Parts: sequence; structure tokens; C-alpha cells
Amino acid sequence: MACWVVVCWVIACWVARMDVQQEPLPEESQTFSAWNPGIEPDLPAELLPLETIHRAENVTSCLAEVVELAEWTGIPMQELVVFRPERLALHELIVRINADVVVQEAIEEEDLGKHFRNIVSEVMDNYIQPREDEIVEAYQELRTRASEAVLGVLDTSLFASDEPEAPSRSLLDRYFRRRDRRPHRIESTLEKTYRVLRQYKESGLKAQDPFLAAIYKALYKVLGTIAVSRGYIGVEKSLLAKLVTDRVCNLYGSQIVGQIIAPAVRDAIDREGYTRSKVAEKPIVISLKGASAAGKSSLRPMLTKMIGQLGIAMDGYTTISPDIWRRLLLDYSSLGANYKYAGRLTSHEVSAVDTKLDQYIRDKALVDGSIPHLLLDRFRFDSFSSEKIGRILLDTYLKFADTMYLYFVVTPPEATVERGWERGLNRGRYKAVEDFLGHSVEAYEGMPRILFKWLAHDKPKLKYQFLDNSVPKGTFPKTIAYGDRETLTIVDLPAFLNIERYQKINVSAKSPEAVYLDSRAQVDGYSVKLLKRCLSAIPKVDFLDEATGQVFLRAENGVLKVRDRSRLTGLAQNSILGDVLSELDPKIVPTSSARQKQDL
Repeated sequence: MACWVVVCWVIACWVARMDVQQEPLPEESQTFSAWNPGIEPDLPAELLPLETIHRAENVTSCLAEVVELAEWTGIPMQELVVFRPERLALHELIVRINADVVVQEAIEEEDLGKHFRNIVSEVMDNYIQPREDEIVEAYQELRTRASEAVLGVLDTSLFASDEPEAPSRSLLDRYFRRRDRRPHRIESTLEKTYRVLRQYKESGLKAQDPFLAAIYKALYKVLGTIAVSRGYIGVEKSLLAKLVTDRVCNLYGSQIVGQIIAPAVRDAIDREGYTRSKVAEKPIVISLKGASAAGKSSLRPMLTKMIGQLGIAMDGYTTISPDIWRRLLLDYSSLGANYKYAGRLTSHEVSAVDTKLDQYIRDKALVDGSIPHLLLDRFRFDSFSSEKIGRILLDTYLKFADTMYLYFVVTPPEATVERGWERGLNRGRYKAVEDFLGHSVEAYEGMPRILFKWLAHDKPKLKYQFLDNSVPKGTFPKTIAYGDRETLTIVDLPAFLNIERYQKINVSAKSPEAVYLDSRAQVDGYSVKLLKRCLSAIPKVDFLDEATGQVFLRAENGVLKVRDRSRLTGLAQNSILGDVLSELDPKIVPTSSARQKQDL
């Protein structure tokens, strides 16, 4: 009954919204703007059926059931959908073209996406679709096999009888049992649940057979989430088996589909003359980090000269930019008046494919013994998480990369709102103001975590730059700071301090003026926490005068030493810079009140 209630509610909301949208919006370009984009931070409930992970042509799951199951199990909705085998084939094709084929940059940043999508579409039409029956048949066989295996494991573990073994009827046994009057302790349901979950985890880690490993890992993940969310698992064995089987088919099933299409992809690469990605002897990984609409993608074509100076040919590196997949997953023109939600409607599926790409690159590296040169252009909710990095990505890069180049793109949060609006007008991918500002906070909080995570490792070799992208589009950003594990050179100290200031903004702002929390945010927002941590973690930190290119202050092992007193005094007249340096060491730079007395 609850399922049908949800169905009726979703349909009613959708129909009502579509009825309202029959009339065209009057002069939308004049009605909406960067700070009033006409899009909400959260996807309206009535638009859920339009999300790619809920469309009937992509999944076999029912949206109403997914909504109900998410509430009952505590499992996120995006993990409860069941992709069709044909959709899994598209996922695996995107992964393989991205990892195995070189798609070159061009003058315009959007050209990369156009070229990539053309290749995927060509391979799908001519090489993958002819094998569709084979893909579907293999998927159905896996589903049947997985369902039987899951039910078998549940019967012998979670749903095994708790009745004690029948007592022996021998005379001696009865005699000794009478003397041993200790009561038989029965395992509680909760104890049994967590014992079984531990067994699933251990079995999944030990299993040599990929199929069995997938079964146990899915059991542990699904049942563990339910136990944590509800406090118990319950007795709905058939439903539990279905949920676990669904997960096995989404993840392990995708790998099976990938194995089926792999020969076809290799054949396409050879026949169509695509440039095959090659592993590098000393792999270089270039990673662009910044907020959404900070200008990372615009920076990619401008990095080609630098990449060439590293000895890498134009067709010698692989670019990973998940945003270019979106139009393969959704026909934007089908959305009508809902076109502004195109980005949001594809986000969960993009994330699912991105995770598969990480796994594929790691597995391929284990076989090849190396990775290609990589240019990573990503913004995703775990890309600033040191915990996530410590799993697949860190394993891959620490083991195989020779040198890591990190480019931290620093763009004022209010500018990302303006740039994001322009991006929407030009490319059809919009976001709410609150999303842009919230992503900025996440990015600027995450940048120090990423920096110090890599500083803490001996390898790969590390080079990094902080870039000020508050420059006109098409202009290479200004350098804020650059360094490695031994040395940091700060060229623009106020811009470097912005990394912390941009963490303290009003994400609910409706105008540029409201982004900073109060009128003194330009001064009070500056903090030296990040700077002090750099002085502690990096053996040598140089403060460079941008005008002369000379070092006026140096910190060695955290101890400040003046290199150019006259220049330091002149620069310290700037109230912000002076106060910051005073906080580092008032003996070297007087406080603002002391400086005022000196001026008198």
C-alpha cells in the first residue's frame, strides 16, 4: 500500500508540474540571473522520475519501491537502483574509452567532451550493440546464480536454526550432564547478527573467487547498513536476498559486462585508428583541484605547453574529466522546461561510473605494472576527502606514479556563481547559488587536507602550485605559491590566506555583497592557521616580493629570518599583511599599534 501511495504522489507532482510548464517562460534571460538562476539546491521531488538512475529505460527498479526501501533500510536511494545490463554496458564503455583511448585537448575546453562522446557513440553503435543479446543473457545467468548463492549463505548463517544440538542418549553423557548444571547460554539476536556480519567481512576479504567475494561483500554492506540504521536486520529473508543480489549485479555484474565488451572495444580501437593509451615508464599525474566553476576545465588547454615541457607528447597522456560524460547519460533536449536540472539529474550516475573508472585504472595498473600519464579534472563530493584518497586512489598513485603535480585553483566564491551561470548559458549545466557557495567551502576546507596528505608521504615526487583564477577567462591564472616537500615559495600572501577566508562564507547569500559574513570579513576573515601549519611541516618557506622577485622573509624549520628589512617594512605598511606577519612573529614585524607609533 505504501508503495502505491508513493507512486501516486510522485505522478501527481510530476503531472502538476508539467501542466504548469505548458506555457513558455517569458523572456527568461531577463527574468533570471547568476544570483537568481531559477533552480533549487535540492532536486524537487516531482523531478525524481527524470533522474537517470530512475528512468525505466536505464533501470529495472521502481522509483516508489526505491523510496520506500531507502526509508526502511537506511541505504541511499542511488545504491538501491538496479541498472539494466544495457546501461551497465554504457558504463563500462565510458570507462574503457576514458582509460584506454587518448582523446586530445583542443583550443576550446568543450572540444574534449565532443570528441569523447563521438567516440563512445560510434563504438556503442557499431561494436557493442551487436552483442547486446549476449550481454543480457550473461547478466540474467549471473542474477540467477547470485540469488541462489545469497539465499544459500543466508540459510546457513543469519537464518540458521538457533536450537541447541539434541543431547546424546548415552548413559555416560546423561550422567555427566546431570552433574554439570550450568545453564546453556543462548546467543542473543544482536550478538548473532554482528557475529554473522564479521564472518561475511572476513569471507569477502579471504575469497579468491571474484564471484564469492562479491557475494560476501554485498552481504556485509547491505545487511550491515540495515543493522546500523534499524538496530536489527529483521526476518524478511526474500527481501534481504533481493537487495544483496541487486548490489552484486550492479557491481560484479558490471565487471562481467565489461569483460564481454572488452574484445569489441579493442577491435574498435584497432579498426577506427584511435590512439591507444600507453603506460608510462615514469608516470606523471597532474591533478586540478578547485571548487565547482572555479575554472579547472578552462585551465586544461592552457596546460598543454607545460605538459610538453615535461616531455609528454600531445597524445601521450589521458584526461579524466567526468563532466564530459553527462550528455551520454541524458538527452538534455528531452527535459523541456526542466533543462536547468540536467546536471543534477545525472550526478548520481556520473559518480557511479567514476567509481568504476577508479577501480578499472587500479586493476589495469596491477596487470600492466604502471599507469599512463594522467590529467585529472574532477570535482566530486569525496575528491577532497583524505579517507577516500587513502583507498583506491592513494593505492594507485603511491604505487605507480613517479611525480604528482597538484594545481589548486583559488577563485573567489562569488566569482564561481557568476562563472557557473555563464557555463549554464553556454553548455546547459546549471547549479543553484547555494550549491556553488557550498562547494567552495568544501573545496577550500579540502585543499589543506590534500596538500598535507601528500606532504606526509615520501613518494611520488610532489610539485604543487596555488593559482589565483580571479582573472579574465582565457588568461592563465596568477601564481599564488608553489613548492615541493622541502620548499614553499609564497608569491602573494593575501591570496594564499584567502584559502581560509573562503571557508567562512555565507552559503545562503543572494548577492555578491552578502557572501562574506560581515563588513569586516575582508580583514577579520584572514587567518594564519594554514600558514603556521606550512611553517611547521615544510622545512623552508620563502616569502617573495612579487614586484622584485626577491625573497624578503624566510622561515627555516619554523624560524623566521629577515632577508630584506627595507622591503619587509614597506610591505608591512599594508594593514592586512602587516597584521598577519605580526601574528607570526611580533619581534620581526611590529603590531599595527606599534607601527602607527613608528609612523608618528
